[in-house]
Amino acid sequence: MLSALLLFAVLALTVYGQLMIKSRAIVHATEFVGTQPKLHYLVLMFSDVGVLSALAAAVVAATCWILAIARLEVGYAYPFMALSFVLVPVGSTLLFGEPLPRIQLFALALIVAGVTLSALMR
Repeated sequence: MLSALLLFAVLALTVYGQLMIKSRAIVHATEFVGTQPKLHYLVLMFSDVGVLSALAAAVVAATCWILAIARLEVGYAYPFMALSFVLVPVGSTLLFGEPLPRIQLFALALIVAGVTLSALMR
C-alpha cells in the first residue's frame, strides 16, 4: 500500500510541476518583451514562487521515487511514470485550453493500455 502511495505521489508531483511551470511561463512570457535578454525571463521564472514550488515538488518526487524503488522492482514501478505523458497533456487541455487531437487521444489510450498490461503481467 505504501509503495502505491509513493508511486502516486511521484506521478502527482511530476504532473503538478509540469503544469505549474507552464502556467507561470504563460504569465511571464506575456511580460517578456522580445528586446529584453532571455536572462531576464529566466530570472523572472526562477524567482517565481510557483516555479520554486514546482522545483520543490521535483525534489519531493525524487525522494518518493527513491523510497518506492527500494520496495518495488524498477521494472514494475517505472512504467507507471509513463502516465505523466497522459496526465500532463490532459491537464494542459483542461487548464490552458491546449488542443488534444483525436490521434493524440488514441496515443494516450495506448500508453494507458501499455501501463495496465505491464502491471497485470507482474
